[in-house]
Amino acid sequence: MQRKSAILIAAHHHFAHHGFRGASLRDIARDAEVSLTLLNHHFGSKQQLLAAVIECHRGRLREWTRALEALHAAPAGTVTVRELVQASVRIGFQTVADDNGEDFLLLLARITDDPSELPMEDVLETLDDAARLFMDTLQQCYPGATRHAAASAYVCASGALLKFLVGSGRLSRLGASAPSLDRSAENQARLTSFLVSGIEAALQSPSVTDAEALEPLAIV
Repeated sequence: MQRKSAILIAAHHHFAHHGFRGASLRDIARDAEVSLTLLNHHFGSKQQLLAAVIECHRGRLREWTRALEALHAAPAGTVTVRELVQASVRIGFQTVADDNGEDFLLLLARITDDPSELPMEDVLETLDDAARLFMDTLQQCYPGATRHAAASAYVCASGALLKFLVGSGRLSRLGASAPSLDRSAENQARLTSFLVSGIEAALQSPSVTDAEALEPLAIV
């Protein structure tokens, strides 16, 4: 079990930082301090090893989906954008606190940015289903918002959330705070307020002035 755990830890790191194509079973075995034969004995192919890595966090994905389903099923007008954001932020912070949680979030970022990079269609489907639930609930909060506006709000918010969660080291450096100091509750509150404000702004129709300012420049 100790060797299997070492293999999974190394696999998390290599898949997160090098992608499925870039990760090498030989390098994973080396970092886990096991033979390639033993790695193959426990996990078989590289795709089976990736599936084992994903399975370590499958419960968090289900927890996030259930939280979104509950909010979406609530009576119209009873759910706020803040409650929707709080649910995702809470799950995100719990995930990053799990064993290998930060590497898993980096892996999710790879899956969503380049679906062809990782042969895990079921994970991408889970993420997309959760995204649609989030967007559906946003449109319940803002009935006048277009689907494109809801999608834009979700992409911006999820990107900011992922970046915040995997960038805690840089946050400590920039904020001149001791890495050992637990600011989880404060960080969750600040991030929630930031995301809520950004989402609500994204759901509103942009002004004519803003739209004109963002017109693409002609390339001469």
